[in-house]
Amino acid sequence: MTELEIQGRKAYCGTGGSAWQGGLPLALLLHGAGSDHTVWALQARSLAQHGWNVAAPDLPGHGASEDLDTIRTIADYADWTADFAAAAATRAGTEDIALVGHSMGACIAVDAASRLNGRLCRLALLGAGETLRVNPGLLADTLKRPLNAHRFIAAFGHGTGAHFGGAESPGMWMLGSTMALLDRCLPEVLHRDFAACNEWEGSESAPGVTCPTLVVVGAKDRMTPPRAGRALADRIRGSEGGAGFVTVADAGHMLMAEAPGAVTRCLRGFLGAQ
Repeated sequence: MTELEIQGRKAYCGTGGSAWQGGLPLALLLHGAGSDHTVWALQARSLAQHGWNVAAPDLPGHGASEDLDTIRTIADYADWTADFAAAAATRAGTEDIALVGHSMGACIAVDAASRLNGRLCRLALLGAGETLRVNPGLLADTLKRPLNAHRFIAAFGHGTGAHFGGAESPGMWMLGSTMALLDRCLPEVLHRDFAACNEWEGSESAPGVTCPTLVVVGAKDRMTPPRAGRALADRIRGSEGGAGFVTVADAGHMLMAEAPGAVTRCLRGFLGAQ
């Protein structure tokens, strides 16, 4: 992992197992609520081996990164992301930045796109929607009954296949892995994440995105179903013709674990990985 100082606090990021090289473009991979950089393990390694510097940060208060009292909303996370992108690009010695976000990370990426101005060459949004509304009962459970919240998120967030095996990685228990990841997140941080998602309005920031953009959704996603992803794509001006849109068959919301091969191929194709 690589350590940077962002807004006066330590921030850590995974690099896909490869040291940064000057001149290569930088791919920033933003995880979702209650997660950390490890959700990108397979995609990060693939991009790092095919022509990209990779920075998959632990967002403030997640994983190994120190928290910030100023983080309350998606806009706050987006400000932090813009600062992180600038610091990582300087450290890596590169000018071109691609931003990839999943779920809450996709919300952050949409808002951060305008802050990065002309430095952003590509934007990919996974498990994304025009809004990310959270059930009031689930939002309360993140603080009062965190184990119940974790169980619900794991069950509801995965497609049917994940409930009955079906992992591309042999021996992987996808629901258990998600619960273990959420167990490592402080309840107040998960609550903050979900509250921020609940308040976010993609219709306000998505029209300002001007770089080439791809929206990727799982066909069986119940958190951000395909119609929600399509609504977000329709809001984005992006490149000529608007944002691209891809549906991954048989996958739910946890795309990177449920369909790692399809997601990796999709990202490499869109980013132009060698």
